[in-house]
Amino acid sequence: MQLLARWFWYLLPANPMLVRIVQGGSRRFQHLLVRMGYLGALIALVMIGLLAGQGVGGSVDLSDLAKSGARIFSLVAYGQVILICLIAPLFMAGAIASEQSGKTFDILLTTPMTNLQIVLGSLFGRLFFVWALLAGGLPLFAVLLVFGGVPVKSIFIAFAVAGLTALTVGAVAVTLSVMRTGGRKAVFVFVVAIAAYLVLGYAVDYFLIRRLTSAPGQTTWFTPLHPLLVLESSIHSATYQPPDPQTLGALPGVLRFYLAQPFAAFAALSALVSGLLVIWSALLVRQLGEGSGRIRTLLAKALRRPAPGERRRAPRWVGTNPIAWRESHTRGNMAAAIAARWSFTALAVAAGVGLLLAYHFQKLPALPNPGGAPGTLAPHEVFHLGLTTLLLMELAVVSLVAIYMSAGSVSREREDGSLDILLTTPVTPKQYIWGKLKGLVSFLTTLLAAPIGTVAIVSVYILIGKFFQMKLATVSYPLVSSAGAGTVRGDLLLPEAPILLTLLLVPFVALCCIVGMNWSVKSKTVLGAVVPTMGIIGALALVMGFCGFASAQQLPVVGPIINALSPVTNIVAIVNPWSSISGFSEEPQVGRISLLVGALIAAGVYSLVVYATLLNIVRGFDHTVRRLTGTG
Repeated sequence: MQLLARWFWYLLPANPMLVRIVQGGSRRFQHLLVRMGYLGALIALVMIGLLAGQGVGGSVDLSDLAKSGARIFSLVAYGQVILICLIAPLFMAGAIASEQSGKTFDILLTTPMTNLQIVLGSLFGRLFFVWALLAGGLPLFAVLLVFGGVPVKSIFIAFAVAGLTALTVGAVAVTLSVMRTGGRKAVFVFVVAIAAYLVLGYAVDYFLIRRLTSAPGQTTWFTPLHPLLVLESSIHSATYQPPDPQTLGALPGVLRFYLAQPFAAFAALSALVSGLLVIWSALLVRQLGEGSGRIRTLLAKALRRPAPGERRRAPRWVGTNPIAWRESHTRGNMAAAIAARWSFTALAVAAGVGLLLAYHFQKLPALPNPGGAPGTLAPHEVFHLGLTTLLLMELAVVSLVAIYMSAGSVSREREDGSLDILLTTPVTPKQYIWGKLKGLVSFLTTLLAAPIGTVAIVSVYILIGKFFQMKLATVSYPLVSSAGAGTVRGDLLLPEAPILLTLLLVPFVALCCIVGMNWSVKSKTVLGAVVPTMGIIGALALVMGFCGFASAQQLPVVGPIINALSPVTNIVAIVNPWSSISGFSEEPQVGRISLLVGALIAAGVYSLVVYATLLNIVRGFDHTVRRLTGTG
């Protein structure tokens, strides 16, 4: 018994690797900023929920306070899981990038540490910080209990879902690190894959799987595989509940458990997958380490090109700023990267065309009204819902790519030493920073073409339909006025929507790039720049989205202008202003002018912020670079 206790003590609590990671990371100022940003985001969600739900004031009774508390808890619980799913990969990315760049695993293999100690130390050492974030938000959830209407069980389930998700993400990250497939690209793909799974998985279940079942209000086979769906089955159990026992009676015991208890099945699957990945990594960590050098040598010999002779080619015109040309032409010039960019644009445009064709030929599925209301959505409402979802997913991908590329634009050159070479050239800091920004935005135009091109195709369809007087080009929208309820005819999509979307996306992508470059200049590593950049951009979109969307639904003219500062909610307003903007049905021309003015103001504000940040980076560039390199 004593030997077993000693073995477990050195396996986890006194694991040298775990102790090193926790002690080293706890002293980092960046981790403190992440914790403060996480708690600040949760507090902002609570305050916004209180203000939006009228949960403050002297005239609020206990029943309204309980309803407000339940609504706020739902908002904060979803926000916590989403934040953990996005933050956990960034914390766990150290198990991929830092171990790969520093060859830490190769050094650890020479120590007396066992395989299991190496794997578990790397996993729980970084998982400690994620679980510490969850523990920091517990007092905030305890305060929500004062409002009433929030079961204690739901709070523990919300924390358990977030913690188990972090565990699974960590196990995958450590496995990638053990397999020596790490690096900055692996970190980026890892983060994007997590975000895409959250969005696409929930969208597929909500818009497709539930609609194909005979009981739309019941959980599906996909529910235990997605953390947000598991959370929804716990919080909104009245409208999203497991099938009744009579339906599951004929199924085997394992399937009954899987379908009847989504949270328990999610917990069991998370523990099983994490355990299998840890065991597999522990068994192969030394075998992969011993053979990695020989495998890399064989691959290098197989892929080595023969020595070329003298090659001649025409000189390339790089313009007045060679840094801008370098960023826009040499980034992602490999065949795989080029194929990925153009495939994303082609698939996104194809999805938009497919949605438009399904609407034109009246093949869209009949979706039920939200909130359990009787009837189904009209075809144009289904089209608006599908187009909004498609544009939001494309915005998420473009924003993540912009953040990652800009966050590594300077840090990567500092790591490989090319920044020291550039500093010896006549290139000034202003040319360097401005060239980086211009080149990055130019490089991202291929991705930006996906949402803008999709909306442009729909706008052309509207113009052609109006010219030939097609009934589907103009649809009926509800109109509520002093004379009573009625309908008003309007375009399926505003013809100027591509212009509005361009004014929205280009400055916002430039903002993502300049914020990432700002932190890239100040950080020694790429990951140190990615974390604060995602926190700033995410907080901006979240806070401005809540405030702007509420303003657009309450203030007829000023609301759309405020809403334009958030790209997420502004896309919703551009696609369907008839239902998103107050007074748009009564005065469409005024609403369209307010949308255009809001887009222009948002573009101007973003451009001013980009220009001011650029000047600030240039002003302190020399001092920051010297300080980080230890020469100043």
